[in-house]
Amino acid sequence: MELNRPKATIRRIQAFTLVEIMIVVVIIGLLAAMAIPAFQRSRLRSQAARLTNDFRQIDSAFQRYLLENGTAPAAAGLGVVPTGMTGYLPTAFTSTSPLGGNYQWSGPSAYVVLRNSNATDTIMQMVDTALDDGDLTTGEFQKLAGIGYGMHIR
Repeated sequence: MELNRPKATIRRIQAFTLVEIMIVVVIIGLLAAMAIPAFQRSRLRSQAARLTNDFRQIDSAFQRYLLENGTAPAAAGLGVVPTGMTGYLPTAFTSTSPLGGNYQWSGPSAYVVLRNSNATDTIMQMVDTALDDGDLTTGEFQKLAGIGYGMHIR
């Protein structure tokens, strides 16, 4: 008597091989290696744009004050609105900047200075290019040794 057994069917398990998984991991790594520097550049440009905007608004406020009063206000502390400037300055003047630190009015020398920030020369050169001549050693926007970065108000 012969048993009538069905032939064993070979079931093929569908799965990824180790080589296929490694290829996918390498591709993801390459994409990440390209995306991270682009993201960092974008973040730097964004921070530079924010600082540029802050300096422009602050400059405009001091220009308006000078036109209306004929003289610059007295020096003020770090993040402190100079006497008589209430209502002129944007809130960015008393807030921490996008890169840390605060703004300060120098008084008679007529500089708005960003002090105690984490700003690098690379970012501040972007700001200088937008506001002035692109050189942190010359012009109206400069790196002030040991102090920070300042914009001369005229």
